Amino acid sequence: MLNLKFSLLTICAIYAFFSLPNETSAVGAPQNLSGNDLKIAITILEKALSKSSAGDGPSYKLAKVNSASKQVVAGTLYKYNVDLINNDNNVRKCNVEIWARQWLLNGNQVTIACSGEQVIRYSA
Repeated sequence: MLNLKFSLLTICAIYAFFSLPNETSAVGAPQNLSGNDLKIAITILEKALSKSSAGDGPSYKLAKVNSASKQVVAGTLYKYNVDLINNDNNVRKCNVEIWARQWLLNGNQVTIACSGEQVIRYSA
């Protein structure tokens, strides 16, 4: 009888262990984007870049997305590792963050950090 209880408890413990979500799917954890989610994130990035070039900010065009992730925080935090083309048609490796808070006027806070250039922050 003791062996049966121990076996049943062991099976339940193993099942519970493998039923736990892994860290990448935990609530609030960053998620790497692909497929349709990546397309949506690229659209958000392109709109943010166009708002910068329409104003007093620098003009960047998207050349390539190396990686992208999103994280649910107070809003959604998108993080991109991208290649951007600047005004001089030079390609720069950049990290871009867009903190999207739709309930605020100009609720997208954009940060662009390119190698060899000053960090740029603006609301879009």
